[in-house]
Amino acid sequence: MLRARDLHKRYGGGESAVDALRGVGLELAAGEFVAVVGPSGCGKSTLLHLCGGMDRPSSGTVTVDGVDLAELDDEGLTALRRDRIGFVFQFFNLLPTLTLAENIALPLLLAGVPRGDGLARAGEGAHRVGLAHRLEHHPARVSGGELQRAAVARALVHRPALVIADEPTGNLDSDNGRRVLSLLRELNRETGVALLLATHDPALTAAADRVLRLRDGVEEEEPAADLRAPALIET
Repeated sequence: MLRARDLHKRYGGGESAVDALRGVGLELAAGEFVAVVGPSGCGKSTLLHLCGGMDRPSSGTVTVDGVDLAELDDEGLTALRRDRIGFVFQFFNLLPTLTLAENIALPLLLAGVPRGDGLARAGEGAHRVGLAHRLEHHPARVSGGELQRAAVARALVHRPALVIADEPTGNLDSDNGRRVLSLLRELNRETGVALLLATHDPALTAAADRVLRLRDGVEEEEPAADLRAPALIET
């Protein structure tokens, strides 16, 4: 589903250049859950942005669902993100002027799905994440945990092949963080969507199938089993 090879990403030039990634590789199969861990500034978000087609590497290749991202122009990358990739972010990124139903349906509406059909599918997704009673609420009127569940529903509403989540529990308390993690893992198993997730949360690390640790833009060779914390949720 996802193959990244020898990724390098450099920002700036000359003496002020910063190497965010230096030769990182990653493979992710359909239905697999991989967690990317490491200290702040190690390159986790950069790796996710490259794998999701939100940025381009300085060198190296990224292939998503058989498509080499280097062969796509900006319009092609936009279409790939819209149709095949779902994104979940730490700060939710919901539009405050839209209801939760409209926020969840947004990827479908942008893809040209009729509004009625899009809202109907948003309702199905909201029901799945326990938000059917909040569909007509605006983001300012719901809790942080509900906002993140809405963001998860939005990421999955167009049935992507790959979901990329950047610190999805980082802005939540521990109870809501566990609920969101349980939801992501459940949907990953039920739908077969591949899940690539960056986190500092040991519960997320423990729930993953595999763990990739980064430090200073390179991979550490420590075995994944040694990185896992005791499981904090049922998986």
